[in-house]
Parts: sequence; structure tokens; C-alpha cells
Amino acid sequence: MRSLKKLVTTIANSKKIVVATHRDPDGDGIAAALACAHLIKYYKHRKPLLFCHSKIPLRYQFLLHDWQFTRKVGDFDLLVAVDSAGISRIFPRVNEDKLAGKAIINIDHHRSNNSFGALRIIDESASSACEIIYFIFKSLKIKIDKPLAEIFYCGIYNETGGFIYPNTTKEALQIASELVGLGVQPGSLVKQMNTKTLCGTKLLTKVLGTIEVKDGVAIMCLFQDMLKHSSAEMSDSENFISFLQAIKGVRVSLFLREEKNDTRISLRSDGIIDVDKLARQYGGGGHRLAAGLRLRKDIHTAKKEILKAILHGIKKNS
Repeated sequence: MRSLKKLVTTIANSKKIVVATHRDPDGDGIAAALACAHLIKYYKHRKPLLFCHSKIPLRYQFLLHDWQFTRKVGDFDLLVAVDSAGISRIFPRVNEDKLAGKAIINIDHHRSNNSFGALRIIDESASSACEIIYFIFKSLKIKIDKPLAEIFYCGIYNETGGFIYPNTTKEALQIASELVGLGVQPGSLVKQMNTKTLCGTKLLTKVLGTIEVKDGVAIMCLFQDMLKHSSAEMSDSENFISFLQAIKGVRVSLFLREEKNDTRISLRSDGIIDVDKLARQYGGGGHRLAAGLRLRKDIHTAKKEILKAILHGIKKNS
């Protein structure tokens, strides 16, 4: 309760507020940022600035309504960071001097969170950042209307993989039920979230052709020329890793995406290894069963290095 009082006081005493989520945003990060923006508007009676280093994927644009994210930030005195384990996830080339003297509120559910910010509201047991913010609204007795309920639902739905991932808790399902009671229509909402572009579907067919399985590890790669030939965007590949997880006998999934200057890596595990611990060794992180990282190496070198680490971990725990 003390942290909520400090949260409200900090918002009330701030003049220029930025709400930010991590680069390459997913549904939970975007929804959590929007929910926090609603919270701030409730107390300040004006909109804060919404920031994300990356473009908001087309599939989540319907959630924005009259809100907009910017990719540039001017001066501010309060940063509300959501769904981000570290400041570098928000500002990849962070200038520490720029953040000096700024108030920072850190709202997150990742075990790998490095506890940045003066006010930290972190709950590793929560299904999502949206779940944490939902309880903030409930504790502060702030009314949740239908558009906001849809934002919360999309965030929790996305982060739990449609309520099938291990982070699907009793609390997450209870919140979903309450949101439906507020007017959310899951069928139509999920259909909007899962809408795929033709270009994204063509990209998927190319990426699926790279699948290989080695000793219980499923590997899949996305190369830059695939994006070019399918006219797709990197954000179209969100959740492609679920195809690896569905393969019989697969214990760990490894999805590598070739970017201009590095390789983006997504990891999933059935529990045989802790992929958060593995990702942290390379400056990444996440959760025990789902994590990610980036390597400043070409995709082929990155694949060899991470696959070796995964196989070593499996052997050690078998």
C-alpha cells in the first residue's frame, strides 16, 4: 500500500511524464504502457507521452484508439517503465546523464529485472505486467471502462499464450473473467490480435523451412533476405516460436532472427533448463521457461554458441 501512495504522489508531483515499454514490443508491453497512460491521465487530466524505441506492430494498432507512441523523447521529469527488465531494454543506447535526476517508476514481472528506479513495483509471480497494473487500478478503486478492459485482456492473453503457458495462474483467469464481465468479447478481440498479414504468412512459410531438431532442441532461423522477399516486417514473426514448442519430443526451442547489426534470440523450455539463467549469461533475461537475448554476432555464430550452451545445460540436468 505504501508503494501505491508513493506512486500516486510521484505522478501528482511530476510535470512531464513519459510512459515507456521495451523495444520490439509485445502485447503485454504495449497494453501495460497504455494502461499506465490511462492511470496517469486519471490523476493529471492530461495525456503523458508514450515511448517505444520500435514501431508498434500492426496487429496491436487497434488498441491505440486516440493514443500514439513516439520514437523520440525530449525532456521529462518522470519515466514510468513497464514490462522492462532493465533501462537498456527501453533505451538501447542509454545515456546515463540523460536520466540523472529523473524520477523512475519500474513496473515489471520479470525475474531478471535489475531493480532500477526509485520506485519498484515488481511481482515475479504475476502472469504479466498488465496483471500488476490491473491490481493497481483495483486497489486505487479506479473505474475500468470497456476500452481499458480490452487493453488489459489483450495484455494478459498475449503474455499467457492464450491462457495455456505455465504462467497462467488462478489470478490471471479470475481477472480475465472480471474483464469479460466489463464487456470484453474474447472471440472478436482475439481475432483482431491474431490477424496476420499476407506478407507475414509468406514469411512464416519460409521460416518454417529452416526447422531442425537436435537432441530435443528445435531450432529455427529468420534471415534478412526472407523479410525482403516476402515484404514482411520483423514484428510479423512474433509467436513463430510456438511452432517449435508444438513439436513432439522438443524440450527447448531456439528461434534466431538476423538483424542488421546483431542476432535476436528467443528461448523456450519445458523446464529441463532455466532459459532465463542462460540468457542472463549473455546480457538477456526473462523467465525460467521463456527468455530472450541479443548477440553482437552473425546468426550462424550465434546459433552455434547458444545451441552448445543449451545442449550442455540439458546434459547437465539429465
